[in-house]
Amino acid sequence: MPQTFKENHSSSTAIITACILFGTAGIFLKGIKEMEIGSILFYRLFFGLSGILIYLAVIGKLHNLSLKRNKKYLVLLGVLNTITVFSYYSSIKLTSISVAVLLLYTAPIYVILLSPIFLKEKVTLKNLVALTLCFSGIVLVVDPSSLVTVGGQSSSGNSAYLPGLFLGLLSGLSYGFSIITVNYLKEDYSGLSQTFWSTVVSLLLLLPFGLSVSAPVLIENLGVLIPFGLLGTATGSLLYFCGIARIKAQKASVLSLIEPVSSIFFGCTFLGENLYTSTIEGCAFILFGALLVNFKLPFRLEKSFGSGFSSSFRGFPQIYRPRLPPGIGKF
Repeated sequence: MPQTFKENHSSSTAIITACILFGTAGIFLKGIKEMEIGSILFYRLFFGLSGILIYLAVIGKLHNLSLKRNKKYLVLLGVLNTITVFSYYSSIKLTSISVAVLLLYTAPIYVILLSPIFLKEKVTLKNLVALTLCFSGIVLVVDPSSLVTVGGQSSSGNSAYLPGLFLGLLSGLSYGFSIITVNYLKEDYSGLSQTFWSTVVSLLLLLPFGLSVSAPVLIENLGVLIPFGLLGTATGSLLYFCGIARIKAQKASVLSLIEPVSSIFFGCTFLGENLYTSTIEGCAFILFGALLVNFKLPFRLEKSFGSGFSSSFRGFPQIYRPRLPPGIGKF
């Protein structure tokens, strides 16, 4: 049945709202005191998963979370998501929101490079152009001159900047593997089911961090951790998956780019982070590269390289578009 304008509009609004909520992660993260990244992530996921469980129980949809085959890949997805978000949050702490979120969004580079190996897909000229754009964006965002160290410090004067960049690149790499894993699982599990079970795995992995937090520190930060989980994880994920069920994938891919843009906006507006010209230029290159991967062009740029491969990948899979990645807030 064709969608009405009202249905399409409400679906778009749901995805936009979700991506804006995901983009607030940096604000919450900066507001939490005396807690390690692993502990922050544990309680954010704990409160978020609790909110999703309560919602599904109220509407009577818990049966949608039933386990099927390929359980080991759900475990793998949980491990990858943990690495992704842990690296991403660490990069925010050590660099800035704008640098961290743009390095996270280099995931399409790794998907293009790895999908011929793991998904038996062709590499097209369009994807190579997108790869070049994203790589150019990385160079602009990272600014190689800032990697020159003098006395253990980068030229920017921040000794933590270089590790932060490597962690940001690691988040993009692990996110790329997550995308490939999600693409493999999509026939058996919905995006919400994948998010739920991978989050359960993440909670088990992060349990030692959660138990290491003293009661006074936890109580002091509950005012931030609870809304971080309920808004950034539960509400954002539910809105996101509600929206993607009734909207075209390409349109949703465009709307998902609001997440990095909103992250950068919040970092500059509310946290007073500096935004350099090179970062803006890098942002344009990376986002345009990510956008190019998701669209079929009106002119011929689809020539493929390599034989014997079948093509099935159509940009970001369910967890990332209608995702993950989630921005990352979807984990």
